[in-house]
Amino acid sequence: MDRADFIRESIDYMHRFMMKSLQKHAEQHGITVPQTRVIAEVLTKQSMTIKQLTQNLKMTQSTVSDIVERLTVRGILAKTPDPKDKRSVIVTLTDKTLKDIKGRTPEPLNAYIRDVLSLLNPQEQAIVEDGIRLLVTAIREKTQNDGAHSDEYFDILFLSNGGQK
Repeated sequence: MDRADFIRESIDYMHRFMMKSLQKHAEQHGITVPQTRVIAEVLTKQSMTIKQLTQNLKMTQSTVSDIVERLTVRGILAKTPDPKDKRSVIVTLTDKTLKDIKGRTPEPLNAYIRDVLSLLNPQEQAIVEDGIRLLVTAIREKTQNDGAHSDEYFDILFLSNGGQK
C-alpha cells in the first residue's frame, strides 16, 4: 500500500469511527443519524434553505423537509421565511439548541480521543498532533492553490495554533 492509500484509508477509518460514535451519542438523545446530519450541516453553515440542505446532504427534498419539520416541532430547528424567495424558508438552530451543542457536542469524542492518546507517551502524542497539523496545513494550501479560498473549514488550525493562521 502506498503512502496516499494508507493516509486516505486511515482518515476514512477515523471518520467511520467518529460517525459511529456520534450515532451512538445521538441515539441516546433520541435523534436519528439523518437528523444529526441536518443539524450538523445547519450548525456548520449557521443558516440555509431546505434546497441547500438537500444539495449539500444529497438527500431528497421531501426527506429533508420531513426531517426539518420534525426537528422544528421538537424545538431544535427554527424556520423563517426567506426574504429573497417567499416560497422558501431559512433553517437555523434555535438558541437553546446552539447553547446545548456548544456545551457538549464534542465531549464524547474528545473523551475517547483523550483515552486513545493516553496510550501514547507525550512525545508520541506530540508527533501525532504535529503530523495532523502538517497534513491539514498542506490540504489548506492545496485548496487555496486550487482556487477555493474559504477558511471556514480550517478554523481548527487557527484555534489550535494559538490564533495564528
